[in-house]
Amino acid sequence: MSHESPPAAAPPAGPTTEWFIYYQVASADLPRAREAVVGFQQRLQQDWPGLSARVLQRLEAPEASPGRVTLMETYRFAPQRCATSADPGAAFESALARAAQAVQPWLQGLRHVERFAPCAS
Repeated sequence: MSHESPPAAAPPAGPTTEWFIYYQVASADLPRAREAVVGFQQRLQQDWPGLSARVLQRLEAPEASPGRVTLMETYRFAPQRCATSADPGAAFESALARAAQAVQPWLQGLRHVERFAPCAS
C-alpha cells in the first residue's frame, strides 16, 4: 500500500513551483526519519542544481497528535535555474517520489504532496 497522496489535478509544475510535503511519524522514530529525509534531500540537491530543500517540524501542542510529530519538507528552485534550464516539473517530482521511499518505514498515515506557485511578492 502506498503512503503517497493521490496526485491532484493541477497544472504542470513550472519553474516557480514550490513543493510542500507533510506527514506524521511516531515521536520515537523522529531521529531516524529526520536523518533519512536530510540524507535524501542532500542527494536531490546534488542531482538537481539550484534546488533548495528543507525539513521542518511542526510546533504543536502534545495533545494534538499524541505520540506523533508532523514533518514538512519544502523544495524550490533558485531563480537562475529558471532562466537557463527547462522546467523540472514531472522529472523532479518523479525523482522526489523515489527518494522519499527512504522515509516510508516511519510514516504514520499519508505523505501529502502539495504544490504552490507565487501569486504576489
